[in-house]
Amino acid sequence: MDMGFAENGCKRAALAVNNAGAEQAMEWVFAHMGDADFNDPLPAGGAPAGGGGAAAVSEESVGMLMAMGFGKPHAAKALRETGGDIERAADWLFSRADNLDAIEVDEPPAAGAGAGPDAPVPAHQPKYRLLAFISHIGSSTACGHYVCHIKKEGRWTIFNDRKVAVSEEPPIDLGFIYLYESVGPE
Repeated sequence: MDMGFAENGCKRAALAVNNAGAEQAMEWVFAHMGDADFNDPLPAGGAPAGGGGAAAVSEESVGMLMAMGFGKPHAAKALRETGGDIERAADWLFSRADNLDAIEVDEPPAAGAGAGPDAPVPAHQPKYRLLAFISHIGSSTACGHYVCHIKKEGRWTIFNDRKVAVSEEPPIDLGFIYLYESVGPE
């Protein structure tokens, strides 16, 4: 609105991009500011009139998210929440990974999959062990050096080009990439 666009048009933009951010909303505004209904009040329910409600969910996209370890109902919900954008859906899922069981899904599990109000919920909770991570040494990512820390036989080792040494206090909380190993269910 600070750029001179009407409130209704800005609301439509925010809804159309699922509140992804100002940059995405501005791109939508520039692409749609000539639409006849751009400044019209939003219909009841807040969804833009141009079909911007629940996005159709591609089974292929659901399958790709399931291959990352997410359940079908959560994958489908993430895709609906992000307008069918698989990258944003993956980010949506990963950012909520610790609380996925608390998220209400909009559709029941597939028939024959033990669905039903009295069906037992599986208690499988996978466990992982940190094997390695990559961290950065330097004042910024534009300059400096990346190193790898690997845990072998209970000890952390730092790999820095040609130098390999024991890492007494590895900076685990400063890693950029982490590698985990599945150690089975709880």
